[in-house]
Amino acid sequence: MKTALCLWGLLSAVMTGCASHNAMEPPVADMVRAGVVSEPRHVSQIEESLTDADIARRLDAKISAKLPASIALAPLKSHCSGFQPYLTPIDAAELNAWEAICPDRKIIHGIRPITPLVHHSERPTLHSLRQSAAAMGCELLLVYLQADSEVSNTTDAAILYCTIIGLWTVPGNVSEYKTVAQAVLLDCRTGAILGTATGDCLLKKEYPAAYEQQRRDELAKDASAGAMKDLQAACRRLMAQITQSSVAGR
Repeated sequence: MKTALCLWGLLSAVMTGCASHNAMEPPVADMVRAGVVSEPRHVSQIEESLTDADIARRLDAKISAKLPASIALAPLKSHCSGFQPYLTPIDAAELNAWEAICPDRKIIHGIRPITPLVHHSERPTLHSLRQSAAAMGCELLLVYLQADSEVSNTTDAAILYCTIIGLWTVPGNVSEYKTVAQAVLLDCRTGAILGTATGDCLLKKEYPAAYEQQRRDELAKDASAGAMKDLQAACRRLMAQITQSSVAGR
């Protein structure tokens, strides 16, 4: 009995030692940090320059979208979370999904993606993207920045990889993948921010080591799709609010 207990304790210790516990770095979809939006001035500077009269003038402006109009879409991504954003192409399926956010096609004529063919700046900023949107005849600009993060670990079951066949049959690896997206809707003429939206998706999957790359690729694709679906739902609500307030203000 003592021998059995000792063997069980040794086996448990070995199995526990096989598991890893690496933490995932949070993905950062921050347009300010990525340089898409200029760094805000220090709070004290804003307080000094923004007098009561300045605040009143901003409230009286009541900037609203000029509708009907088309929306220029700028999909941004970064190689390293939070840095070096770049324009990414979108396929027909994604474009159709974005078209579906338009509550009324008589008010929002459609979505027009901004590509490197019309955006010639090395680094996209809200100003350079507004210029591209204006060149396309779009009154509105929707910019979104996507960021991703992942982490892979092993579970206690990884001890069975020593059987070789376990590499194909035992789910001793586990990966987590998270995608977040931040979107901002602007009036191209004034640069005024009309609204913001966010989306995210976190997925986790266990799998045998032999299928690691395949499963991680699937996880990345599914997380990106989930975050975009979440973001598009938020943008749909945002567009409904914008169009309603614009129509009511006529």
